[in-house]
Parts: sequence; structure tokens; C-alpha cells
Amino acid sequence: MPNNNFRKITLTGMMGSGKTIIGKLLAKKISIPFYDSDERIESKLNLKISEIFSKYGEKRFRQEEELICKELLNKNDFVLALGGGAILNKEIQKLMLGKTLSIWIKTNIDVLFERLKNDRSRPLLNEVDLKKEIEKISSDRKQFYSKSDICIENNDDDIDQVVKKIIARINKN
Repeated sequence: MPNNNFRKITLTGMMGSGKTIIGKLLAKKISIPFYDSDERIESKLNLKISEIFSKYGEKRFRQEEELICKELLNKNDFVLALGGGAILNKEIQKLMLGKTLSIWIKTNIDVLFERLKNDRSRPLLNEVDLKKEIEKISSDRKQFYSKSDICIENNDDDIDQVVKKIIARINKN
């Protein structure tokens, strides 16, 4: 990975892993813009993610996600929190892997379950056995997340400490 990519940082990981809160603080500390792909999609369509899924379906959401990510990944100097499933898209992978400093925010299943159990805004988790679904999605995506340049664990750690760990790892690269 080229050294100049420390100014183009992508955060990936499961829903509920803390990508957005970590990304906002990281961007602030290193003085570059922060973007969240899900927030950009919601803003563009003027709908919440759950509403997009129910009104248009997952396919349309993934199309919008690809368009937004292509736009954002071609910018300079950013921290971008990707939606949990964005890494499954081959076009997004091409733009992200090797061209940005990709960071997997890894969170264990029990912590994800606690964070997500009362969150009804996650369309992929509605009306299912939540813990089993989190385990399945995590298992399906692990091979993609693991391609990231850096893996940082966030299991209810202090967010400042997580960001300090990320900055230390960035400085090592």
C-alpha cells in the first residue's frame, strides 16, 4: 500500500462496530473531512436506510451505495465510514483496497448483539433471530473485511483510545 494513502482512510466492519463515531473523531484529530456512505445515501434520497430498503429494496440501496462510494473514494484527504455491506461490492473493493488505507473495525458478536438488539433501523436485522443473523453476516463478510490494511478491535473500548490506536498504526505505515 502506498504511503501517501494515510490521507485517504476507509473504515469497514459490521453494522454497530462504531465506524461512524470512530471516523468522526479520527477525521477531527487528523484534520481531514469525514464522510459516512450511509448518511450520504439517506441525504441523497431523503429517506432513512430502513425506508430505502422497504420502498426500493436492497438492490436499489446497493446501487446508490456504489455511486456514492465511487464519488467519495475519488476525493482526496478523507475518512470514509463505509456501510457494513459495501465491502461486498467488487467496484468498491477496487477503489478502496490498495488505494486507501483500509481499516477493519472488528467487534465481537456479543458486543454487536448488545449494541444492535434494540435498533430497529437496521433493515437486514428485522424479524430474525438477531444473534444468529449477526453471526451469519459477520461470517459471510469476514473474508472481505480481513483484506483491510489494518485491523483494530472495538469491543466497548473508550473511543478516544481506539482512535489513538488507529493513529499509532497509521504512523507506523
